[in-house]
This record gives sequence, structure tokens and C-alpha cells, in this order.
Amino acid sequence: HVILLLLSPLLFVVYSQDPQPKCVCETDVAYVGHNISSYPAAGYQECCGLCTTTPGCKKAVLRTDPTLPTKSCILAGEGATKKKEHGTQSCFWDKNGGESPKPKGPPRPKRKPLPKGQPPTSVPEAFAPLSKRNPAKEGYRPVDRRNSEAAPLYPKLCFDDGRKALSTNHWWVPSTLGPNARGKNYITELPYVLNAVDNGLEVGYPWLMVQGHVVQNIIDRHWLVGSERKDMKGHCVRRADELTATLKWGKHLESTLVRGSPYVTMRYKNAPMAVVGTTQGIRTFSVDDNEITDPPTDGQEYKGHKYSAVLRDSDEHWNVYVPPGTPAKIYASPSTFMIKFKPGFSGVVRLALVNNCTSGADGVSRHCASVNTPNSQTDPFIGDFEEAIDAGANVCTEGAVVTSEKTPKGQKVTYHYKDVRCWDSLPDGLLTMIALPHHMAVTPCTGEYRMVQSGGHRNLRGLSLALQTTGHKWELVYPDYDIDWIGHPDKDKLPEIMRALKDGGNGSFIMGGWMQPEGTAEAHFDIRRDMKEGMIDPYNAGKLFAKMARLALIADKLEEFEIRDEQLGKMRTYLSRWLDHTSRNLLIYDTTWGGVISCGCRYIWIDMKEWPEPKGYPVCANNETKLECPTLMDPNFDFGNAYYNDHHFHYGYFVYAAAVAAHLDPIWGRSYNEKLLLLLRDIANPNPDDPYFPPFRHFDWYLGHSWASGIAGGPNGKNQESTSEAVNAHFGVHLYGRATHHDALADQGEAMLLMESHSSKYYWYGFGGVFPEGYEHHMAGIVHDLLFEFQTYFGPQTYFIHGIHVLPLTGATEGLLTRQWLKRSFTVFNESCEGDTFCTGSGFVTFAHASYAILNKDEAWDRIMAMPDSVYDVSCGGGNGNSKTSTLYWVASVGNAQIPGDDYFDPDAIDESSQTRGHSWLWHMTHGLVWMGALTGVLYTVSKQFPGLRHSITSALSKVTGQPFWSRSEYIELKEVDSSEW
Repeated sequence: HVILLLLSPLLFVVYSQDPQPKCVCETDVAYVGHNISSYPAAGYQECCGLCTTTPGCKKAVLRTDPTLPTKSCILAGEGATKKKEHGTQSCFWDKNGGESPKPKGPPRPKRKPLPKGQPPTSVPEAFAPLSKRNPAKEGYRPVDRRNSEAAPLYPKLCFDDGRKALSTNHWWVPSTLGPNARGKNYITELPYVLNAVDNGLEVGYPWLMVQGHVVQNIIDRHWLVGSERKDMKGHCVRRADELTATLKWGKHLESTLVRGSPYVTMRYKNAPMAVVGTTQGIRTFSVDDNEITDPPTDGQEYKGHKYSAVLRDSDEHWNVYVPPGTPAKIYASPSTFMIKFKPGFSGVVRLALVNNCTSGADGVSRHCASVNTPNSQTDPFIGDFEEAIDAGANVCTEGAVVTSEKTPKGQKVTYHYKDVRCWDSLPDGLLTMIALPHHMAVTPCTGEYRMVQSGGHRNLRGLSLALQTTGHKWELVYPDYDIDWIGHPDKDKLPEIMRALKDGGNGSFIMGGWMQPEGTAEAHFDIRRDMKEGMIDPYNAGKLFAKMARLALIADKLEEFEIRDEQLGKMRTYLSRWLDHTSRNLLIYDTTWGGVISCGCRYIWIDMKEWPEPKGYPVCANNETKLECPTLMDPNFDFGNAYYNDHHFHYGYFVYAAAVAAHLDPIWGRSYNEKLLLLLRDIANPNPDDPYFPPFRHFDWYLGHSWASGIAGGPNGKNQESTSEAVNAHFGVHLYGRATHHDALADQGEAMLLMESHSSKYYWYGFGGVFPEGYEHHMAGIVHDLLFEFQTYFGPQTYFIHGIHVLPLTGATEGLLTRQWLKRSFTVFNESCEGDTFCTGSGFVTFAHASYAILNKDEAWDRIMAMPDSVYDVSCGGGNGNSKTSTLYWVASVGNAQIPGDDYFDPDAIDESSQTRGHSWLWHMTHGLVWMGALTGVLYTVSKQFPGLRHSITSALSKVTGQPFWSRSEYIELKEVDSSEW
């Protein structure tokens, strides 16, 4: 009682005070549709505090996130809508009793100053050429397409170097094509989207429109950087490389487009009516950072270097940099803003956006966090971005060279820029580029680069930031890993793999187009007669050759040399038919664009009722020897091969199979090397001086991934569907370099493989926050220049979309797939398969179960074992390039990075009933060379005198030594092989 009496005055004071602020929460409620940002948070109190200190936040949504050690706090803005969501709390501060606690933000970290800008330096040479051999010398029939609907628009091509081989899939190629369905051909330079018009460049700054299945870049406002003359005759491309393209308009205008540049640059030469302007009114206008309070509408003249305008219709702040002291007339009406230069103007003009949400007023900017919330409130150091743009304004890039180098830390890819001063009277600046999310992860922290953490851009590629460099290059280091030919399976899985290879599997099925009895072994896999003769498109032919190649590699690992030789012999024969130009679907050389294309087969069906299923076979109705090629008239025939669609998919399989053949059979590899190099040059030619093929037809070195679409322009720009098949192409290039001891080619293939795998994780799998709120999926099916979508070209089924990014299962696939992504996506993939029997009928179920091995290896193995063998048939669109043996081998190899010892494949460890005994690797090493050396002379003599014994002798030698020992009478005479070349 005494204590209560003493405390009563204090209690009275406490209870007589106004109510204190508190966090008020709704349970099982979320607010969605306007996500400002998100943070980890320990509980609802902390989440409330974050909302209070973030401008524009109305609700704090607290969710449990299994991928985080804490809960996830989503800050929702004014536009968010309420919905029920179990286990979620939505909170706000009740301020009736006073202000809520507002924790102070962290102090600004002290920025380490960069050295001063350096004078421009010379750039290194490009990659060395693979070959410059004329395709006609290797038997490729030429076809001239200059008078066809696929002919280039030659008025748009005016290359200084007179190049004949033309790019078909590069980022700038739309500028050389006719108008698409939009009436434009956008060039996605990033961060801007450009359109080359008759009198200059239209410059668009995209915003994102997000729908459940599609995210799209929208361009609804433009600048014009060019001339007011209406009688100009358009542009042509004067120079181009992997990172830049220079367009010119007659004698007066020239612009070098630079991938990832925050500037749009125009060089004027005695231009009669030079202009920079937009059909938008302005809020504010300044000259050299001095605001003009009453912007002129009548063309008042000013002199300066930096003209700045905040636009009313988009809420964007743009700078226009001109030669210092240049007089220019300003027209600033309520609907337009124009900067006009005197007749005969010469000099460089640069346009750059520095803030995409200056006021937040009126809700006009799609880049603002919320209405009336400018960037300056959510990003207090937004001015750093404009400072970086100012600091880099005097560095003009006129060209670039890309190099790659294998280092102890991984593959180092370097962009070397050919830079000059834009204006000689100003000091050197800092080369400033825009880094995309995938760049940020691999740009080294060496002190030569500074990532500006404020400002930047948000588009289809996620949040991108300004990168300042002290020199004139940008290095990216991609960590590498051991890339193996076939992998190393768990030892306890070898018996089952052997059974699949030698004894067959689950029930009867169709193989090679004919019904096979139960237990047919994949060791004897073969393709249909029509396919053997090349009556098949190159994509599916390549998949089947790669299937045989993997069976041969697995048999070689398991020391089943007869099986290896059988599969290798068949694959070699069928592949050689295409390379020797005896296939019914001929590979021919397009002299107009510069590329290897397919002629195509127009099929008719021959009924044979007395035959087993399918009671007939297809044949080609067209005469390929007269170049009656259906591909030349139809951009969809053979998957668009003659229009340069998917070449890296098609020929990537060919190159992979050829790499295996050259690895296991070096004589064949040597005799077919030049013919294979033609396919390599078509998809991965590293040198711009090759007169027959353009450099890197498909690969985009800035984005780090390939573009599959060719010269048939689409309304959304370039696109690519299957990331895994693009990775497979680079894998084939890498392996072919290893098989032929071409180290530079092997390193080039490895660099492209690592880059494609890395970038795919961001732009197809959504790493780095690339996918915006409102997109309902964990991956994209197709990525275009201007949109990405949850779709494939052959169907909208979820298992198609997931599966096309897993096939084929090779030694490179595991480097593409990740546990993080599969944890989110596998359930969706699996459920879509279980709900549709065609997932099994199409063979795509294989890739669902196989990819699950990265999460649960044993369960994935059981799933594969339970599948019917029909999913691997040649008529099965998804699974025809796969086999049960290869799938089991891949699953059993997941996670086994270490190379096993010599006794790993000891046949004593394999069940006797499922294999034929062989000799250990040690025995082969010590005795094989002796046998090979001693018997080579015997084989040569006997084979010349008794040709019929040749096959028996070579088969016996292969079995005894465990090494391929092929007779090459049909390809190369033994006497033509110089022993010193071995």
C-alpha cells in the first residue's frame, strides 16, 4: 500500500498523458499492386517504422519469406489494393498520440575519389580468325538472294570496309531492315530505345507496363536529334562492331550508337537545320545550371555548354551538351521544347537523361515511387547521377573491341573503347557507361571503377546504374568451373546406367521410327532411313546426332568400346553426309548475307501397308540438286534457318556431335576440320575480317546472351527462347576447341558459355530483382528487346516454357540451373506436368524430373526410372534428343565436380549380368600405346592387301586397347597422314 501510494502521482501522470502512437495491424491481409520497395524486418514494429520513414508508403506488409532468415517487409504505396492473404500482416502507424519513431538513416559513406580522366588509348586487336577458307572450296553450293524478298536493303549499308558478310542478328540490325508491324524498327541501345528516321534519331525512354504474363517496354514520347530538313534521304550504317554502330545521314549527320551509353550522340557537319527537341512542354529550363525563370517561346538565343530541361509531360530531367559557347535558339511552348542551331553548324551534341522523376506531380511519370514522391525524397543522393553524367560528357566513343582471356580468377572479358574528346577545349572526362544487373555482379572491385549508387534507370533489364571508369576499358570477370565432357556419376548408379544402355528399359516403344520389342537396348539406337539420308530439318538432325554422341561418350566412360564404336560410327556417317553435301536437305552457302543455310525438304508420304508402324516413310519432293529450296521463300521453314533464325541451336548440336567425334576419333576430326570450321564460323566467327561470315552472328557481348531471331524483323525486336540450347552451342564450341587442341577457340567457347549462363539467370530466371511486381511467374519463356513473356513459340503450356530452358542435358546444363531458382520454379513445373498427359507424350516430363536432381537427387533418379521409354523416341518432340542412358547418367553426375580416380569405372564394381568385362584404365595406359604402335604398320599392310579384313582388325584393336581405332578408307587414305602430325 505504501509503494502504491508513493507511485500514484507518477501513475496519474502516465495515464493522464495523450495516447501514444502505436502500430495498428490487420491480420491475413495484404496490399498489392504498388510496391515501393521491400526490406527484411524482424517484426511488425520495425516494418511500421520503415513505412513511416519512406515517402509515399501507406501500408507496411509483413510476410514470411522462406528464403530469408527474417520476415520480408513490403512497403505499399497509394495505388495498392487490398486482398486476403493467409499469414500476412498489413500495418500502419496510428499517430493520434504523436509522431511515430523515425530512425535516422545511415550517414552517407565517404566516397573514394577516382583518379582524373585519362587521355584515350589504343585498343588491342580483335580475336584471331578461325579460317578464311572459301565455302565453295568445301563443296558448299552458292545461292544468290539479292533479287529475293530476303535481300538486304543495300541503301542502308555503306560500310567503310566494304564488308560482304552482313550481320543478321546483332542489336543494331533492325536499323537496316524495313518497317515492322509498328511502322518502326527500334534499336534497343539501352537505356534508350532509338528509331532511325530520314532526318535523324528518334530517342525514346521506356517505362514498364506489367501484366500477369507479359512485361513490356512502352515508348510513348520521343526526342528528335537531327535536322528539320524534310528532304533528307535517310541513313546508312557506316561502321559496326560488337558494341557500337555508326549511322550517317548524307554528309551532314553522323551518330555512333554505343551499347549501354547514357548519351545519345550526334556529330553535325555543316548542318543546315540542326535541331534537338521533343513534343513536350517544360517545367523548368536552365543554361549551365543557371535557371531561366521565364523560358522563351520565340527563339531567344543563348550561349552555353549544358542546356537542361525538366519536361512537364513525363516529369523527366534531360541535359543537352553542346560545344562550349555555342549559340542556340530556344523554343519552349506549352507543348514543345526545341534547341535550334545556326545554319552550317558543326560539332558534337549529346543528349542524356539525368532524373526520371523530378517532382512526382500529376502522376505523369511511370518511374516515380508514388504520386507526389520525387526521386529526391526516396533517393537523397540523386544528384550524384547527374554529376556522373556531367563528368563523362566529354568522352565520345567511336568504336570498340571485345577480348576474352582465361585468368586464375575466371574468364576476363574486356570491352575496349575507341574514345576521343567530344570537345577539344575541355579536359578529359571519365568514361561513363550503364551497368545492368548482370554486369554489377562481375565488375571487379579494383579501384578503377565506381558504381554510382543513386539514380539510374529501370526497364526490362531491371535496375541499371552508372559506372564510371578511370580508363577506356571495362573488365568483367566470370568465375569459371570445371567443364567436363560428360560428368562423373555416383558409383552405385553405374549398374542401372549399364542396364539402360545394354538391356533396354520399360516396355515396348518406337525407336528409329519402328516399334521395338521390350528390352531393346539403347546401345543399338538408330534413326529412321529417311533421317539417315538427311530428309530432316537441321535442328532435329542435330539433336539426334548429339544423342548418339552422348551415348558414345557414356559407353567410352563405361569401357563398353563396341557400343561406343557402334554409336560413334553411325553418328559419324550421318553427320558426314551433311558435311559432304550428300544429304537430301542440303547445306548451302548464302553469298548475299554470308552464311550457311539449309535448302529444306518438302515432304510427301510413301505408304507401305505391309510394313510395321508407321507403315511408310517420308521423302523429299523437291530437287535439292537444282536448288529447289523451300527455305528460301518461307521464313518459317526449317525453323527459319534460311532467315538466320536459331543457327546457334541448329549448328550448335552439329558442333557438339563433331567435337565428340573428333575427341574419340582424331583422324576423322582432322579430315573434316575445315568443313566443321565453316559451321563454327557461321555461329561463332571471332574475327571481323573473315570475308565469308559476320563476327559472332548471335552473341550480344553487352547483354551477355544470344539473340536467336534473324532478318525477319518482329514488332518487339530481337528475341530468344531457349537459353539452354544457346549454352549448348557455346559448350560445343568449347569442346571442339579442346578436341582439336585449338586453345583460343576453347577459351572463346568457355567465355561465351559462362556469360550466357550468367545472364540467363537474370533475364530469364529473374535474378537481381529483374522481374517487377505484378509479373506472376518465376521465369520468362521468351525474352525480346521490348518485352518478355511467359510463352513459347510452340505452346503456352508451363512445362514447355520450363523444359525448353533445360534441354539438352549435357555437361554444361548444371552450370545454368541453380538451386535458388529450382526451389521457386520446380513445383510449378512439376504440377503442370502432372495435370497434362501430353507432358509425358511430348517428352518434356524428362526435363522436369531430371532438373529436380539439383534439389533431390535420389527422388529424381526414381522418377526417371519410372518413366516409359517412349519419351525418348525420335518422334517425340521434346525428348527425341535425349536417351534414358544419358538422362540417368546426368542425374547420377549432378553435384559430382571432382574427377574420379582411375579405378572409378573398374568393371568389377559393376554387376556381372549387365556388362561385358573390359580391362582397367591402367592396363590401357601401359599397354595400349605399344599395341597401337606395333600394329599400325600391320593394319596398313593388311588393309591394303585384304580390304575385307579391315573392319574386323579395327574392331578387335578397339576392344583390346580401349581406344578408337577406325578405318578411314571412306574419308582419308592412311598414306596421306603424316606421322609427325600426330
